[in-house]
Amino acid sequence: MNINGGIPSRCWCGKGIVTFVSKTEDNPYRRFFRCEIGLQRKKEHHLFKWVDEALIDEIQRMDEQQSRMAEEIDDLRSFFKKTVEEEVTKHKKSADLGVIGSIIRILCLCSKFD
Repeated sequence: MNINGGIPSRCWCGKGIVTFVSKTEDNPYRRFFRCEIGLQRKKEHHLFKWVDEALIDEIQRMDEQQSRMAEEIDDLRSFFKKTVEEEVTKHKKSADLGVIGSIIRILCLCSKFD
């Protein structure tokens, strides 16, 4: 994958990016991104990237990000499901103890009257 991953916004030099159209025989009318000063300083390696390749890179980057997010969502669902199940079990046990405690109290009260 390209170092500039996706659609570029700035060159390494800090200048903005401009979109141009190629007029060469090899790539007629093909659009490209170029650093604002890259046209004047061709010997320096300022940003150059074909628009169609940048779009493909951007789609791949977003697809990878979406996959990571889907994984995180699945992990969170599993975590919350487990947490809820643990809490429900804990409350069931405490409710059972509460019922048993109430029965014992009632039995104790009844035995006092006997």
